[in-house]
Amino acid sequence: MSSPVALVTGAGRGVGRATAERLARGGYAVVAGVRDLDRAHEEYDDPSALTLVELDVTRPEQITAAAAVATELAGGGAVDVLVNNAAYAMMGPQESGDLDVAREMFETNVWGAAAVVQAVVPAMREARRGTVVTVSSIGARLTNPLVGFYHASKYALNALSEALSVEMGPFGVRVVMIEPGMIDTDFPSATRLTGGVTDADSPYAPLFGDLRAGFGKWRERPDSSTAATCAEAIWDAIHADPPPIRVVVGDDAAELDEAIRTSADDAEFQQRLRGFLDLDWAPRPPDPRT
Repeated sequence: MSSPVALVTGAGRGVGRATAERLARGGYAVVAGVRDLDRAHEEYDDPSALTLVELDVTRPEQITAAAAVATELAGGGAVDVLVNNAAYAMMGPQESGDLDVAREMFETNVWGAAAVVQAVVPAMREARRGTVVTVSSIGARLTNPLVGFYHASKYALNALSEALSVEMGPFGVRVVMIEPGMIDTDFPSATRLTGGVTDADSPYAPLFGDLRAGFGKWRERPDSSTAATCAEAIWDAIHADPPPIRVVVGDDAAELDEAIRTSADDAEFQQRLRGFLDLDWAPRPPDPRT
């Protein structure tokens, strides 16, 4: 019996790489899509255990080529698992954040993921089997200041994934959304800073400093996740019968999930979120008109 086949995007680092390696250890023939092939060959523990391909999900020809490699490994049939993981973040206030940077981020986080689905899912539907894993975030259901554009991309990704889950249900194709909290990876180093958010004279400078400190404390919490724990959650979700639709990963994400579900109103939840991040950025009444 041939090995099941998985295609993983954004597999050059972090959760994507950990997931590709976990699937390979579990007996999958893995096609790991990375932006930098040379770096991936150096950094993977055993690059010969899987198939590394160049894959920038904003480039249609690379999506087509990666899907073709996975299809060939599957004997010309459907890929068993697609893990849509490629993503990065941007940080900046809405009033001055670079909209071109935001559009570029959406091209990867949303439209890139959608394009990979269109390349892989039709064969799954015809075969009436397969699992699509969307690596989303607990940030698809809450919003931190200065990261609104990134959160918007994750909200959009979840909307597409939930719709896909219903669309594919009758064809035996399952869709799983993975929603981790903070993950201790180098993801922050890929965050693009825009809108003068780092300028000392920016009106958002105090918020930016507090937010970075809050994120740092969050990353150091013992209940935050690692790439490996997230990969294990993906493995468990793929092999659950029936697979879950949504998986919250990490006690920190569970805490925020509980806060979302139990808060009486939006203002209360925003206050709880500011407390979670130790942000001194409470709303104030407007100055009276003179």
